[in-house]
Amino acid sequence: MVLLVDDCADNLLALEAMLRCDDFVIATALSGRAALDILLAHNVAVAIIDVQMPEMDGFELAKLMRGVEKTRDVPIVFVTAGTRETSRMFKGYEIGAVDYLWKPIDEQILRSKVDVFVRLERQRQLLLQAERMREIFVAILGHDLRNPLQGIVTATERGLRLAKDEEARRTLETIRRSGDRMARMIAQILDVTRIRADAGLAIRRAPAELRRVVEQIVDEFSAHESLFRVEYVGDTRGSWDADRLLQLVSNLVGNAVEHGPAGGYVHIRVDGRAPSWVKVEVRNGGCGLPRSLREVLFEPFRSGDRTRGLGLGLFICKQIADAHGGVIDVESSDESGTCFRISLPRHGAAEAPFADSFSAQTVLGPRRDGARSAAGNPCATLAETRRVILLVDDDAGVRESLELALVLEGFTVATAADGEEAAARVVDERVLPDIIVSDYYLRKGATGSQIVMRLREMLNRDVPAIILTGGGSLLPASRTALQNSVRLSKPTELEQLTKTIHELIARSTK
Repeated sequence: MVLLVDDCADNLLALEAMLRCDDFVIATALSGRAALDILLAHNVAVAIIDVQMPEMDGFELAKLMRGVEKTRDVPIVFVTAGTRETSRMFKGYEIGAVDYLWKPIDEQILRSKVDVFVRLERQRQLLLQAERMREIFVAILGHDLRNPLQGIVTATERGLRLAKDEEARRTLETIRRSGDRMARMIAQILDVTRIRADAGLAIRRAPAELRRVVEQIVDEFSAHESLFRVEYVGDTRGSWDADRLLQLVSNLVGNAVEHGPAGGYVHIRVDGRAPSWVKVEVRNGGCGLPRSLREVLFEPFRSGDRTRGLGLGLFICKQIADAHGGVIDVESSDESGTCFRISLPRHGAAEAPFADSFSAQTVLGPRRDGARSAAGNPCATLAETRRVILLVDDDAGVRESLELALVLEGFTVATAADGEEAAARVVDERVLPDIIVSDYYLRKGATGSQIVMRLREMLNRDVPAIILTGGGSLLPASRTALQNSVRLSKPTELEQLTKTIHELIARSTK
């Protein structure tokens, strides 16, 4: 669209006659206010604005346009009958004009200028469309890759539990590590896609304990337990997204373990002495980072050895810190090694309820208080009966691998490919599930959340549910929000899935 703005109707008619063609739409406005209405409602390739207008002149209109996001980049060509006074022309350029036209207007000059801006706008729209298609493609690709990866992860974990031959176990361990790496890559691609789409990272704040986040990470690195020196000081509670903080700190700890010197330690310090902030430090020894790398460390695809990953980990770490209103920075030298520091605001943590608190202490290595084993075996509190799981997934490979794995874990499993089949299991086959496990994206339109709600109505009880999402952080948390439910991202490790199943069932039977 080309916008013509002039307080004289005859001038607008003349300009419109010069430009009239089938290549673009022309809109006219007799005042600055009318022009703003059009600009806010439509995509405008170029605005041709008369300078001398009552109430709001062209310069005032241009200032308003530059102050609004939607109109900030619309090219402005001023039309004037005045002299070519340099100071006045510079004023127009400072406000945001890209060109001037002097009355009487030459038709050929007018058309040639407008044609240039129309072509540029079309190219811009094509680029935006290509960018949107690329983002959608990456999101769909990430989701579709997670389904077969879920089958690989589940089958590998089952094989590791059954394999007796040491060489076979080493092969399966290699497959599992490769699967874990691929899962991290997919998650990073989806996170970056969401960030670049200006949707931001999905942050779900809740009362959280940074000490527990760090303890979980140290436990996950149990093969390197002798490397860790962990210190907790002060009150480390706050209101954060614990899953995202787990992702952030785990990435830093993994880098510190991988790039630290042989025989060196990884120091982790959580400092909660300040009333409004909690700080985390992750430090290792060895050679410092090159200065050239430090300058681009938090930029995508620039932060490290691309043979080990996509170079997105530290970029996403910064986005997680930013989303919490926090700060992440790094100090590095050959003498002291490398130290990453994260500062996180508590955000109203004082009002958040917590079950317990911790005093300051220093811990060498992972926890030895037995808490992990108790949490890892919640089924000990359940009755010794085979619990019934209704599993809904439209991918046959995922459905079969999860069914077999869960049966081997001691569950009775009924499967369905969609909502209609799940309803038939309940109505026709009298399946009474203790828990529903459903994929979120299903090919027949209904989402996993909708299917769970329908099944709950049919069963007339609030059956606990697990929603498996392949869309990762691209999927708004509000779209899977259900009472008495948990959302897990694909590929989900079997241990995490079974633990969550036991916890939800135990909670529902209290």
